[in-house]
Amino acid sequence: MSRNVIRQQRDAIGQDARFRREVQIGLDAADLVPGDDVEAEAIAWRTEIRRKLTDPAS
Repeated sequence: MSRNVIRQQRDAIGQDARFRREVQIGLDAADLVPGDDVEAEAIAWRTEIRRKLTDPAS
């Protein structure tokens, strides 16, 4: 019985390690944009929308 418990724990540790490796691979491959860049784009977009709303001719 204790061998089964040890094997299950070892398997769980191995699965956790594989999962963490896969997550890291995904993070490394992701083209993440810094938050400041996202916020700057959002500010520019909101400014342009406000301009269009206040001056529909443009």
